[in-house]
Amino acid sequence: MPLPRFPLVVLLCGALASVGSAAQAQPAEGGNERMSQQLREAIERANGQRTPPTTRPAKGQPPPVAPIPSVTVNVGQGGALRVVPTPPTAPSAQRAASASGPSTASSASRAPAAAPARQAQAIAQDEVPPPRTAPAAAPAARAAGAAPLVNARPPARASEEQVQRQYERARAIALGLPIPVQARPPRDAAPPEERKPAGPPPPWSYRGPGGPQAWARLQPEYQLCGSGQRQSPIHIEASAALQGPNEALGFDYRPSTGTVVHDGRTIRVEVQGENLLQVRGSSWRLESFDFQHPAGEVVDHSGFAMGVHLVHRNAEGQTAIVAVLLQPGEQNPFIDRVWTYIPLDAGDMVRMPLGWLDLSALLPKDQRYYQFFGSLTQPPCTEGVLWMVLKQPVTLSAEQLRLFAQMFPANARPVQALNGRIVRDAQ
Repeated sequence: MPLPRFPLVVLLCGALASVGSAAQAQPAEGGNERMSQQLREAIERANGQRTPPTTRPAKGQPPPVAPIPSVTVNVGQGGALRVVPTPPTAPSAQRAASASGPSTASSASRAPAAAPARQAQAIAQDEVPPPRTAPAAAPAARAAGAAPLVNARPPARASEEQVQRQYERARAIALGLPIPVQARPPRDAAPPEERKPAGPPPPWSYRGPGGPQAWARLQPEYQLCGSGQRQSPIHIEASAALQGPNEALGFDYRPSTGTVVHDGRTIRVEVQGENLLQVRGSSWRLESFDFQHPAGEVVDHSGFAMGVHLVHRNAEGQTAIVAVLLQPGEQNPFIDRVWTYIPLDAGDMVRMPLGWLDLSALLPKDQRYYQFFGSLTQPPCTEGVLWMVLKQPVTLSAEQLRLFAQMFPANARPVQALNGRIVRDAQ
């Protein structure tokens, strides 16, 4: 009489009962060590089985699908069974389906809804790169009915470090423990420190990163500071100057008032009043004057302790600057009047009383001059400026010089190339 065929469910229940009985018979001591050994062997076995099969599916048939490889281990004293997946990639698992029999399916079915196992499988897949597929077969091969290869080359095997990391993570998940830091994948690690965007360029100055050598790179509108051909100040050589008669400078300076400004780079006095200069057939109105230490201008290889630039503009918006050179000597009453209202810090400003300024007291008696076309001596270094440098310097006391030098140790631009310009020596 033939034996009755029992349903598959009954067989599975019997298998589970036998495994559970065997698990209960095992001593609790050393259970974790056995489980660790099973995990390690399963992971190494799974990594070694990733070589793609050489058999090809029949024409028109999709490749077979296999369940994800896993191992069932005994956890703890109660004999509980837990499924821990091994970390092959999904394509590798599918290719291994043909080699998996009913025993694999029954083993996987013993742990339904194993969330920690699925999490370990997902994490493991992140670390193993997917295999590269072969390019499509040539048209002639397709016409002949030849099936393309599933893979042209075996995928890269996991390194020892990856295997160890997979093992530690799978073990922690199986035991319900936190994943060690060294076992986390790179994407779970702390994100790299973001590179901060470059800040704004430093403000222009007379030294440091924003000094004269960098002016042309700080702002697009400062490009003339590096590429201009008529820049100031310059080194004036009297023997090379164009000598001959020239018109006298017509100064018409009157008592005025003004505001003394500390702009962080120099002391500038903004003048209010009718102070005019007549030269080259045009009338130029004095707008401001500022101080340099030392003077930017050099004459016959000789420098000067300080310089004052008197900035004028005419009705057409053109600029003319008269440079007065200062050397240590007697006390200068005009300088005293300005220093009396000198500001204390950058951004500070002090207004002078009415009639306090008399610019004619600053000018030397001999008002012969050198004349040339140049530029502003600070950014944006605009060219087309008419320069008159008075030949005779005026004096200031050592105390007056020291006061300014303490605030501004060096605030003058270096001399610039002449580039073939004509310098006129007005007799």
